[in-house]
Amino acid sequence: MNDDENNSKISQNPTAKDMLTLLPLVQFLGRGAGLAAKIGIKREAMEKFKKLADELTDGADLLHLPDRFNAAFASEGWVATGAFSVDVMRQAVELNAQGKCAEAEKVILGWFSEENIRLFAITRARRFHVAQLRDEQLEEALKLFVEERYMAAVPLILIACDGFASDVSGLSPFEKNADLTCFDSIAGHQTSLPALMKLFIQGVRKSTDEELSLPKRHGILHGRSLGYANKLVCAKAWLLMVALVDWAIDKRSEEARIAKQREKEETSLSEVLENSRRVQADKKLIAAFQPSTRNGPFDGPLDAGTPELALTEFLDGWKKRNFGQMAPHSVNLTKKSAKKMAGEIRDIARDVTLEEFEIMRLRFSTVARCDARIRVRAKTFLKEVDGEFDVVFFRYTADGNVAMPTDADGVWAIALNLIGRVMTENYAKDD
Repeated sequence: MNDDENNSKISQNPTAKDMLTLLPLVQFLGRGAGLAAKIGIKREAMEKFKKLADELTDGADLLHLPDRFNAAFASEGWVATGAFSVDVMRQAVELNAQGKCAEAEKVILGWFSEENIRLFAITRARRFHVAQLRDEQLEEALKLFVEERYMAAVPLILIACDGFASDVSGLSPFEKNADLTCFDSIAGHQTSLPALMKLFIQGVRKSTDEELSLPKRHGILHGRSLGYANKLVCAKAWLLMVALVDWAIDKRSEEARIAKQREKEETSLSEVLENSRRVQADKKLIAAFQPSTRNGPFDGPLDAGTPELALTEFLDGWKKRNFGQMAPHSVNLTKKSAKKMAGEIRDIARDVTLEEFEIMRLRFSTVARCDARIRVRAKTFLKEVDGEFDVVFFRYTADGNVAMPTDADGVWAIALNLIGRVMTENYAKDD
């Protein structure tokens, strides 16, 4: 159930189309609040409905924004994805409409910060990796990007994109006829990732120093296009990785969504409004978020659902060798049972005993990421360890996605590689 000529816009995807189909009715009913009171319908109820109708009307413009963005920028190697900032897309579209093309591209380029790349191109990709060194490959590419070493970064990102998509679909995304469409998906729409890929696989027949504005995969990896070492090309390569991750996430549930669409009865108005409210609430909370730092000590009682409670429970369970206590606070993207997870932790921690710990500092760098500095004293079968470690952990939903602010089931989870780092005494020295 791929996009076709009758579905040439993202706003014609089933999810968006449902909302747009309901919009005229919602607006009509919303305007009828005063009349409804005269015929016996409680005014309070209709006023509440009118407020919800206004919210949906305000959000309707967002449904057309990816199409407007792709129409303006897809030919330049920028496309809409589910992860991409709505505010950035809107600002870029407005600047482009004013003829300020350079300013628009500067706004787009500004989104590609270290934090955004790590969250949307690296962290979310981890559960798809067949070979775990893919994560290190992407982290190395990010390091090179931050250091502005684009000559090394761009090929590494393109290689990682190729391997990542091959793990998901079994085919290289750079093959001429690779199908990168996905049902009811922004990234998988024919005007997004598939259109981006057509630009990136353009053939190059001879070597040239001409400066590129697109990461042309064949020319770069075959050593013919040498003028690719700039931030613009590198950011577009990262966008490809972000789009591939969005596509992979949507692809995983595609068959189920197609089946649901075929069986689907008319979507209720309340469900559409609730989904719209959640999306808007997430966008507002993410936009309003400011990084912050809190210094220890973090003594009890600690609030439920906080990273300090998750990290404390994890470390306290390790100290007590209560691996069942550690399990709910451990990264578990493959959805192992609590019992199996506890057994896995027991095997990992068999040769290292945690004796004391202290959480010294927490830094909240995104809505779903926390960086902690901890001091631990531990014993291994070879030596004693007494030092400070950096711990990076994320908030995940039950299905393994990075949690959004309104995801009530989000939990903070610590990667088990912390135990191995303590065992090998590979800790970070004082800054």
